[in-house]
Amino acid sequence: MYAASWSGGKDGCLATYRAIEQGLPVRFLLNTIADTYQRVRFHGTPKDLLHAQAEAMGLELLQWPTPDDSYEESYLAALRDLKSRGVTGVVFGDIFPEANRDWGVRMCEAVGLEAVHPIYGMDTQAVMAEFLGARFEAVIVSGRPDIFSGEQMGMKLGTEFLQWAAAQPGLDVCGENGEYHTVVLDGPLFRRRLEITESEPVQVNGHWFLDVRAWELREK
Repeated sequence: MYAASWSGGKDGCLATYRAIEQGLPVRFLLNTIADTYQRVRFHGTPKDLLHAQAEAMGLELLQWPTPDDSYEESYLAALRDLKSRGVTGVVFGDIFPEANRDWGVRMCEAVGLEAVHPIYGMDTQAVMAEFLGARFEAVIVSGRPDIFSGEQMGMKLGTEFLQWAAAQPGLDVCGENGEYHTVVLDGPLFRRRLEITESEPVQVNGHWFLDVRAWELREK
């Protein structure tokens, strides 16, 4: 039995999809939130939106508050909890750099779990093409202010985004340098689809976020 390291975004979602397609029995989603503001780290996604994602996929979400000064210790505690539930490995959505993959391997090895990286080392253009080709749907929920505007918060990944991204010097199309983050709303893993019904772009410490305030689960 496996768990997926889960932020709600596209890369982890595609990695989870690949793992399931390869026959790995993924049952849990492991998500960490900042204990100070109860949102997904770096993404700013409300914690309850990820519960809705898990419900839409028929998976169990394990959500762990993590302090800034002891993140690794909290993550290790979460992995131990997964192991106590019968989990034998964790699926990660890292593409690069090597240090990110090595961190996941190190954390898992510390508690005796397997680290699985289904999309590591892929060309990011290929990752995006596979994600969209599988008919996943995702929107941008955070972005660096030197690249993105507030109006782009909530922008759907697709043809318009790809055309715009191709014209931005140095922008990795998957945002692997921290340029932007996403939340997935629908796709082949989803039994129901998510729809954001109320949101507003906001700036926090100069960084753009989509403040998602309401959403609904709808039949497909």
